[in-house]
Amino acid sequence: MKLSGFVTIKYLFFIFFWTAAQALCSQAQNYGLGGSTSGRANSVLAEVNHPYAALYNPALIAAQSQSLFGFSTGIQQTRFRGADEIKLKNQSLATWALGFSYPIKVSTSPDRQMGFGLALSGPYQKLRTFSAYAPEDAFVMRYGGSDSQFKATLGAGIEILPRSLYLGGGLSLYMSTAGAAEENIVGSNPTGRVALDVGLNSAAIVGLYAQNEKTQGAFTFHQQLDPTFTQSIDGKISVAGSDVIHQPMLAKSSLYYEPQSVQLEGQHRFGNLKTSMGLSYEFWSRYKAPILITEAKDNLGGTRVTQVAQVPMRNTWNPRISFELPADDSFTLSSGYQYRPSPVVDLSGAGNYLDSSAHVLGLSISYNIKPKSILPWPTQLGLYGQYHWLNSRKITKTVRTSETPPDFTFQGNAAVYGLCLQTAL
Repeated sequence: MKLSGFVTIKYLFFIFFWTAAQALCSQAQNYGLGGSTSGRANSVLAEVNHPYAALYNPALIAAQSQSLFGFSTGIQQTRFRGADEIKLKNQSLATWALGFSYPIKVSTSPDRQMGFGLALSGPYQKLRTFSAYAPEDAFVMRYGGSDSQFKATLGAGIEILPRSLYLGGGLSLYMSTAGAAEENIVGSNPTGRVALDVGLNSAAIVGLYAQNEKTQGAFTFHQQLDPTFTQSIDGKISVAGSDVIHQPMLAKSSLYYEPQSVQLEGQHRFGNLKTSMGLSYEFWSRYKAPILITEAKDNLGGTRVTQVAQVPMRNTWNPRISFELPADDSFTLSSGYQYRPSPVVDLSGAGNYLDSSAHVLGLSISYNIKPKSILPWPTQLGLYGQYHWLNSRKITKTVRTSETPPDFTFQGNAAVYGLCLQTAL
């Protein structure tokens, strides 16, 4: 049989796969980047005073009165009920985030500003982690994968109407890989060749920001992130001493997925109380699962391709609300809530994209340090935390798979907590 050499070549493929897969993504979509972004459950698109504007809404950079620098560090944890039964791993991960914005004047008559910024985030232990699954494997779709990657975003903003309307744009950078290999496992001296291309790609971010004395509004568009991995292998293997089998193979997978989204947000100040309401629309119907798809020739010359179950998906509306209140001259308290409905419509089939709707509650508190008491700039030190309740979801399989029982319940929670620093330079 011609496929008798397939197993040997498969091992060669995984060597290339693990050295080539460059997954760059973020914890920002799930947990925020620390400080008020996490405490307010990402409801900061119309909040001008935070240093991660390059990622959330680059139009904010041009509206800032001074440069901002922010750093946060925290612990992410995910726990799933009945994890052993459905072969899921709980996770704990230490992460960091860094943000910087630099507004500058471009004219004085009238006063006009523009600005530049960046946002970086990722885990301490590594730049990326990635797993490609078999079609029948059970995996958690929105936790534990794309939220544990390094991410870099560059942004810029410009003032359109003096002190009232701002436009911004940015790029989130990520990598895709493609390669080809030739392996000759013939005789006592195996040889091979490999060529690998690593491409730097980008996803666009566009933002608008409008303000008056007490009210602010924002609109953003984030393009989807869908980096891919493709590896071809042309192998020759000796069988029974003299026969040589020629076995070409192609393997490919989506590395991870962040949905395209459009978002609206409004913010208003009632005395000292700052409140905001927002709504995002996420295009999950375009989702591509990180499932390894393999193509190979059989002994009759036909092509065999991995069959992937079609799991019904839908786009989602995600509402959120937040508030911020100075407790006194030294302390500021922020909190927010967001509801994230599950994009997975039906889990009764052969696919095991485990997911459930989530309630997200955030809280942060910051202490304001006056200039020159410790540092020459006004500085905030803070604590933040966020908790996710995943709704209990009863799953009854009409198509039985070897990786899950016929009836089980998917339920879990996720949390992040940490420290943050922000200073105006």
